[in-house]
Amino acid sequence: MLIRVHPETPQTRFVEQVAQILRNDGLVVYPTTSGYALGCLASSHKGRDRLYKLKGKDKAKVMALLFHDFAHIAQYARVSNFAFRTMKSVLPGAYTFILPSLNRTAKLLESKRPEVGVRMPTHPLLTTLLPLLDGPLLSTAARFTADPTEEHLSGEDVQERYGHLVDAVVDAGEIVPLGTTIVSLVQESVELVRKGQGPLDPLGLVEED
Repeated sequence: MLIRVHPETPQTRFVEQVAQILRNDGLVVYPTTSGYALGCLASSHKGRDRLYKLKGKDKAKVMALLFHDFAHIAQYARVSNFAFRTMKSVLPGAYTFILPSLNRTAKLLESKRPEVGVRMPTHPLLTTLLPLLDGPLLSTAARFTADPTEEHLSGEDVQERYGHLVDAVVDAGEIVPLGTTIVSLVQESVELVRKGQGPLDPLGLVEED
């Protein structure tokens, strides 16, 4: 199913339709400012199973939880004062922060990882959708093969090639897949894991020449 939304003011009826698909254990491809992503409700056992089978469970290490506020992040990860101040300086934004995971999160995601990635996206579709959901999305880049260079500029492209693998694809036009800037705060310091769309300067990091 292809659902086309306005990139800046997504239609309410379509956002509610996507929310219902997710509540029904659905897998959805949706736009973010850093590229198209694939995900399900983190609390959906069926959705997680399908996502892990599609991406490979070892790929859970490159998945993140998507939130709409800081209070919900603290329900899934250990957020120290240092981590809160650091994230508050740039979120919402194109960043993924690695934080120590709570025991309940590891059990929820069926993962032995002691850390979890968290994001607070700014795309209008997600800022409208996330508050409608009872919990975060488990999210990863919308890639469906082992090819690390696989890229999709639009939801329509995903639908044409891989729409049969998911329950819905939300198209909001072309988006260059730049990825998020990934930063670890696990050691109570700012450690760059990957440079992406989010700038480094606000985090006190220096761009490499």
